[in-house]
Amino acid sequence: MCRFVAFRAEGEVDPNVLESLIKASDKDPYSSFGSHPDGWGFVIYFRDDGWSKIYYTSRKPIFKDPNVKFLSSIRGDELVGIIHARRSSKKFLLGPSHAHPYFLRAGPYELFLAHNGSISRVGFTEPNLPYTDSFVMLMEVAKRVQEGMDPVESYSRVTKELRQWSTSLNSSLLFYGEGVGPSLYVYYYYNKEKMREKEEYYRLYRSGGYIFSSSVNYYLRGIGRELPYDELTEL
Repeated sequence: MCRFVAFRAEGEVDPNVLESLIKASDKDPYSSFGSHPDGWGFVIYFRDDGWSKIYYTSRKPIFKDPNVKFLSSIRGDELVGIIHARRSSKKFLLGPSHAHPYFLRAGPYELFLAHNGSISRVGFTEPNLPYTDSFVMLMEVAKRVQEGMDPVESYSRVTKELRQWSTSLNSSLLFYGEGVGPSLYVYYYYNKEKMREKEEYYRLYRSGGYIFSSSVNYYLRGIGRELPYDELTEL
């Protein structure tokens, strides 16, 4: 289980949100495991006379990686991104290759996905692939995009198909196409019959241009409002 922040902002990443994500990853008040130590990563598109991108993944916990300071130096007229801190349920799937956000190219798009939750393999068309369930979820999205489907429609269909097989599909899809810029969506869903943590752990909140996990909202002193359940939200 993991923690993430998705955002569309101006100027820089909000330092209070970033600090709260780091705190939530180190000491999570809602998780029975207490922390999210199995790597972290981010992707940020930033606009300054055109769009640029920075993509980073690390095997280190976000609360122990000195490179997290680099996030505070990114500047742009507009920033669109995802930051994710991971706790893996399978300790052999570790390292920068397994840190979110995951990346695939499909058709004319770059696709990035971050996910908090677990998905049973029986829900996938190719259940035996040697990847994390979150990466296979992105593969399912990319497959439909490659066949000509719009990324938003693909993401919506995949999440609906996987609901019955998941504990949580709390996730964020960021996609970029030349000439159209980055688009960012968050899906909020957890299966109340398969929860492995306190229900509050699974909730997602929004404040302005930021959507974040409940533990982040805790360290932000509850400033966010809960997202509409079982819906896609565009940022």
